[in-house]
Amino acid sequence: MATMSIAYGGIIAFLFRGLNAVVAFATVVLVERTSDFGAFGLGIIVVGIVNAAGNGMTAAAAYQVANQGQAPGKTLLSGLLPMSTVSVLGIFAGLVAGSALSGDVAAAAVPVAVAGAALVLNGVITGVFLGRGAFIRYNVALVAPPFLSLCAIAFTVFVLDQRTGEAALGAYAVGQWLALGAALLYGQRLFEGSLRFSLPLSGTMVRFALSASLSGVVSFLGYRGDQFVVAGFEGKAGVETYLLAVVVAESVWQVSGSLSLATYTRIGAASREEAALLTTRVMRHTLLLLAVVCTGLFLVADLIERWVFSSAAMATPLRVLLPGVLIYSLGASLSAFYTYQRGLPWVAAFIAAMALAINIALAFVFIPGLGVEGAALAKSVGYAVAIAAGLVMFVRQERVPVSQLFRFGRDDVEDYRVLLQRLRDLLRTPARTAPLP
Repeated sequence: MATMSIAYGGIIAFLFRGLNAVVAFATVVLVERTSDFGAFGLGIIVVGIVNAAGNGMTAAAAYQVANQGQAPGKTLLSGLLPMSTVSVLGIFAGLVAGSALSGDVAAAAVPVAVAGAALVLNGVITGVFLGRGAFIRYNVALVAPPFLSLCAIAFTVFVLDQRTGEAALGAYAVGQWLALGAALLYGQRLFEGSLRFSLPLSGTMVRFALSASLSGVVSFLGYRGDQFVVAGFEGKAGVETYLLAVVVAESVWQVSGSLSLATYTRIGAASREEAALLTTRVMRHTLLLLAVVCTGLFLVADLIERWVFSSAAMATPLRVLLPGVLIYSLGASLSAFYTYQRGLPWVAAFIAAMALAINIALAFVFIPGLGVEGAALAKSVGYAVAIAAGLVMFVRQERVPVSQLFRFGRDDVEDYRVLLQRLRDLLRTPARTAPLP
């Protein structure tokens, strides 16, 4: 049963995360071909930082519903009020920045602030869904914002014929607010009957969120902080090329994230020794699957550059990024173990901070001479060194043989055999039970 849970649960989670990745990829392609992607990309980085900070309230809401037994409606209102205040302040800051600054930063300030406001509010709703165990609602609430933003951008480009980075960011913000309204309607039946505000609960959630947000922001900056260095040396054109390579390379983390998501609950409930063994099992699956995917991307990088993106020379940076992305995929498993088993969420932030520090330091060394390829090399090295340090700490503290991380055994093969059998059974069931015409 344990074997089947990793593969089967992972594939279910991957379907949702994969859809999100497809939507994100389609958005990148659409904006890259029709608008100022450099300005749009920098704006989305800022939105991503806001989203990472808002995920702290998502975790707080989920914890209160799942672990503390708080009612969904009470948790929702107690989280929405402080986050509404944050949203209003964020929009005001965007208006001030738009008036005080100039150029692309001024143009992006207001739509970025408006999009960020919707994101932090939606984070409270998704947290309630997650804590309640409403798996479908939770995943739909995650997919809806980028999907509706994609639809809004397509409408802006093809119907309104607005093709600037500012217009794309504005459409992105509209999509985020549409998704917020849809999430409230979608969860209405879950919230009704318990809608009330609690000041003590709100304060507890804010304190929890502040701690979790710090970890989220550090982790996000570990992924995206170097793009500001690229912008300083290479300008918007360099950001466009580099960001496209990073988006394609890091899309493979949908696989590793899905495998880890499928085992979060079991890792938290198991003994420390059992959780460590389960973590190594997930790592082996992650390395195997992502080695195949990364090899495929390495081979077709030129085709992706030529057929998918119109002008950016991102094939070489993509190839340089892939080794670091492959090894850093193990970070999802380490994060799950230290957060849900050991109660040490700061470990993931520490690893991400190490990757960021190495990345930024090397970026200033490599980019002047190598350009975007230097930025990719700096990130790849930073990822590899940081995750290696995390793995050394893990194997020493948990007394796990290093070979346990990489030796793919008979039980692991059996996992996929059972998975395929179950999928065949699921596909046959409709055929056996469908009524005759």
